[in-house]
Amino acid sequence: MDKALSNRWILALFLGPGLLLVFVFFLVPVLTTVFYSLHEWDGVHPMTFIGMDNYVKMFRVDPVFWQAVFNGLVFIAASLFVQLPISFCIALLISRGLRGSKWFRNIYFFPVLMSTTMVSILWGKIYDPTNGMLNALLESLGLHSWTAAWLGDSSTALISVTAVVQWQYVGYYMLIMYAGLQSIPEQYYEAAKLDGATGWKAVRHITLPLLSDVLKLNVVLSIIYSLKVFEHVYVMTNGGPVQSTTVMALRMFQEAFLKQNFGYGSALAVFLVMECVLFAWLANRLTSREQVQY
Repeated sequence: MDKALSNRWILALFLGPGLLLVFVFFLVPVLTTVFYSLHEWDGVHPMTFIGMDNYVKMFRVDPVFWQAVFNGLVFIAASLFVQLPISFCIALLISRGLRGSKWFRNIYFFPVLMSTTMVSILWGKIYDPTNGMLNALLESLGLHSWTAAWLGDSSTALISVTAVVQWQYVGYYMLIMYAGLQSIPEQYYEAAKLDGATGWKAVRHITLPLLSDVLKLNVVLSIIYSLKVFEHVYVMTNGGPVQSTTVMALRMFQEAFLKQNFGYGSALAVFLVMECVLFAWLANRLTSREQVQY
């Protein structure tokens, strides 16, 4: 086996198909998108090279661009400070091995398996200002003043869509954290009990340090997924009202496929990729720490 693995031709034989797929389905589309972003093209007439004009338009002319950037940051903040803490708490409770914990684990993960379009339509019905379940519940509790046109009001639309995204994927991060918790040896907690470290002290000094790599993975994934949100916004609000829920992926779709402005749409796609890479790098840098050993 070692002799075979040291042969360059055998390594090339095994690595070649994978590298070919990466080149064809990843590198070529990325480079093509960058190439399109430097041109003005409607998909029918010949391309016109315009250099960096699409990027200048993005930063200086397009007013919806900065709204989309801001909305992406809102999704990131909600994921980091609401979704991940809730996921951690649920994973912590389920890992205790309480009666029925397996059922709760499956129930919390079930929304992740549901179609995003179906979830968006379902919550659109719940948010309906006339016949929706949410307003009906508030009215039955005597909170009529709290009712609202959740998706039709620019002051509540963004937070309403954000809540749906957090609800659907909280089980995804919960399951990753649960797997990480299961890998922590039980004897660490038994030794901590002898020293009087129980409850929150055990979580702080044992669970969190040993779960740091899993938490970092969740932070990076949540940031990337938050920036790539598309289906929920497209189905529930289509970016409205008054562009208050527009995100970068939706803005890219509108320009490239609805307005046939493939050059500018490609520039938005390049920015989205760079934004994901930048935030993922920052998350890795800020959450990096020395590996903890006991």
